[in-house]
Amino acid sequence: MMDFLRLAAVLVLVAVPLNSRTESLSSTQAISTLERAALAPSQAMLDVGSNVAASACASCHGHEGISTAPGVPNLAGQRTVYLYRVLQSYQDHDRRNDAMNHAVGFLNDEALLAVSAWYASLAPARPVQAEESSEIAVVAAGSDPFVSIRTALKKCIKCHGEDGNATASGMPNLSAQSPEYFVTSMRSYIEENRYHKLMNKLAADLDEHTLKRMGVFYAVQEPARTETSGDGNAGLGRAISEPCAACHGADGNASGAEMPTLAGQDARYFIKAMLAYQTGKRHHQPMFDAVEGLNDMELANLAAFYASHEPVRRNVRTPLTTAEWIDRCERCHGIDGNSIDPRFPMLAGQDRTYLSNALQAYIGATRGNSIMHAMADPLSAADIERIVEFYATREPRSVVYMLLPCEENMD
Repeated sequence: MMDFLRLAAVLVLVAVPLNSRTESLSSTQAISTLERAALAPSQAMLDVGSNVAASACASCHGHEGISTAPGVPNLAGQRTVYLYRVLQSYQDHDRRNDAMNHAVGFLNDEALLAVSAWYASLAPARPVQAEESSEIAVVAAGSDPFVSIRTALKKCIKCHGEDGNATASGMPNLSAQSPEYFVTSMRSYIEENRYHKLMNKLAADLDEHTLKRMGVFYAVQEPARTETSGDGNAGLGRAISEPCAACHGADGNASGAEMPTLAGQDARYFIKAMLAYQTGKRHHQPMFDAVEGLNDMELANLAAFYASHEPVRRNVRTPLTTAEWIDRCERCHGIDGNSIDPRFPMLAGQDRTYLSNALQAYIGATRGNSIMHAMADPLSAADIERIVEFYATREPRSVVYMLLPCEENMD
């Protein structure tokens, strides 16, 4: 008879404040002979694990592995090898948490492996279901990476268009600009280094996170050249533009993140902006020095030159949708967060607060895992919220591991 082991699911281990450092044991390291044996544990091993759980773990995680406190992960049904390696990381202080470091500090490898097998053998916790309206919202938002800023963007559409390509004369295109420059220019309105009554008011209501997301939104739109080229002479404007090329590019397509693209920009808006630098309504000494000596005709020629060029989209990655993030997570954590690899934690049905804290720890590099850090770093607050809601409401599934005999005499 082959031995079978029922496993369930939930995420990592520990809770409380997250302040870990680098993990010494890679999650991708091959399963050792010792770890493999624990996938089909004997009753004696499970009895040892039950005793260890009762004495060292139950006060936070429950003897049955189901936590009752927000931020403390469920352990019931979690994958054996994953639990074992995380416990080793706490014992070695590669993950730092006073409660966990103390709880496992004097346990030997046999006890660590046994308690991991014990919790892995238990039926997983039932997920806390979201309200139907919340579930629908998560699904609906999953196809739009910019759902969290749509309300803020509505205030910009009338003047700048749905995609940042303005059609009204005198209004600037917001596409083709880098996110960094967008944020810098909006801060100038907030700090009133640029004076514009409406823009000063609108910008003041936007927080830093929203500004950054808006900058990315406009940067990934396909830019369009203005239809308002003005009355200037583009050919004469070319000669005037030569000193500007160092910052803004020979054709007005800037490569520096802090520099605005001028190519394809509305001529009337361009002239208004240059006059604002000349009169001090916009405070920026290098730009004042650059345009101080230009007369109205020269400004018109310069505006016509830049308006005649095609703007180039910035090299900015479009954020992933929730569905795309989930697809990436599935590569290690399985469909719906039900990992079938005992080295990777199951996420289905896990505590929301814990999942959120874990992702924040990877983003801040206070929990060391190079793969997870790279995965989590681009996540926005809205991304985290939707990913957490998705996995916390999935049904955790048990997994059966079978020890297969080696096949001999295949001839």
